[in-house]
Amino acid sequence: MTSGSPGLVRTLILGLCLCVGVANWVSGGEALWREDEQRFRVGLKLFPSCLGALESLADHSTEDGRLVVLVVYEGSDAAARQAVSNLDAIGEIRGVPLDVQVQSAASLDHYVGEVLGGIFVASVGIAPARLRSWSLRHHALVFSPFAGAVEGGAVAGIYVADRILPYVNRAQARRAKIRFRPFFLEVARSYEDD
Repeated sequence: MTSGSPGLVRTLILGLCLCVGVANWVSGGEALWREDEQRFRVGLKLFPSCLGALESLADHSTEDGRLVVLVVYEGSDAAARQAVSNLDAIGEIRGVPLDVQVQSAASLDHYVGEVLGGIFVASVGIAPARLRSWSLRHHALVFSPFAGAVEGGAVAGIYVADRILPYVNRAQARRAKIRFRPFFLEVARSYEDD
């Protein structure tokens, strides 16, 4: 081996690690990139506030008074199960009991179950057309914490700059017949896509 070999070995190992990380991310593996993981965790804290800011929870609740929230995933369901655990611990939003369930993106495409209060996206890279479709079909708050999701069609997510704010796609909210309380819209960052 020459003296340059250790550098080459380090470069190859780094390249391999990056490829494995990309493969996990692209294939829906359990691992999220660090930024996506941070966005996911912040999103879990912000999502209940977004649900609580809906103008009329009764319009988004089942006949027996539950707020059904689907945590949607594509690929591995590990992050979705973590999200369900976190959201179950909250128990209720504005006195309305939460019913949090895991759902694959493919099954949500054909979902005909109970009225939905909200959809929390737990996987990176779900197509914008799906996000738009889910909010329009179910008149539900589709929340994705991942970068570009609000611009792509989610009703809400997070905006990261010098501070973290709720991020609302007002045009998509109108199309999906989602109304937020005025105080929430005053503090949220808005995205207008039309």
